[in-house]
Amino acid sequence: MNSSEAKEILLLYRPGTAELADPQMTEALALARQEPELGRWFEQHRAFQKSMRAGLQQIEVPAHLRTSLLARMQTQPTVVTPSAWWRSPVWLTAAAAVVLLLGLAGVWWKPRPTDRFANYESRMVGEAQREYRMDVVTNDMRQIRQFMATRGAPADYDVTPGLKRLQLTGGGRLTWRNNPVAMVCFDRGDKQMLFLFVMKRSAVKDPPPETPRLAKVNQMLTARWTHGDNTYVLAGPEEADFVKKYL
Repeated sequence: MNSSEAKEILLLYRPGTAELADPQMTEALALARQEPELGRWFEQHRAFQKSMRAGLQQIEVPAHLRTSLLARMQTQPTVVTPSAWWRSPVWLTAAAAVVLLLGLAGVWWKPRPTDRFANYESRMVGEAQREYRMDVVTNDMRQIRQFMATRGAPADYDVTPGLKRLQLTGGGRLTWRNNPVAMVCFDRGDKQMLFLFVMKRSAVKDPPPETPRLAKVNQMLTARWTHGDNTYVLAGPEEADFVKKYL
């Protein structure tokens, strides 16, 4: 997870909510404690949240409102024509305060990016680049498929002919915005690893085409494609004939 991704998640942070139990929120909070710039941004975000709550709490309900409503019900038992309550100075003041706070929120918050494939690919490459721990270490693909199936991750993924020639080392279950991701790891043979990430195509709004396409993401070379219900990302060190070797 990088700082940009952490900000997207931390924008949803609310003190004392159940979201603190979300693994992504926990990871984003940990990153905010490690990175000074992200930490400063998060403190400003929390201060804004506190200020906004305090402003809303200061909007008082008029003390005479209940008495006035009861009096009108007693004196006008038949047809009651509603008065233009929105023209009351008290309500106008309250409405102006809410509009101001919402305006500040609009300036502070940026719209959360949609579930685009590029965001998913960048996140998975980041997982491959940093120190990671495989959930299962084995050279038996059946064990990895069984592990993924029991944890809700795609287990029906296809392994390309090029990857079948490599040494399988293990795999792990990851998540991206609450969508399970299967990570399968291969040893290229020179102490370099290749990572195959598989997720359901329905999890992104713009899945890649069936024909593999290459891209350079965070200093790694990726091939992305879709087949059946799954979308694939193969990430590894940059080299010539990447597609020809591994796909």
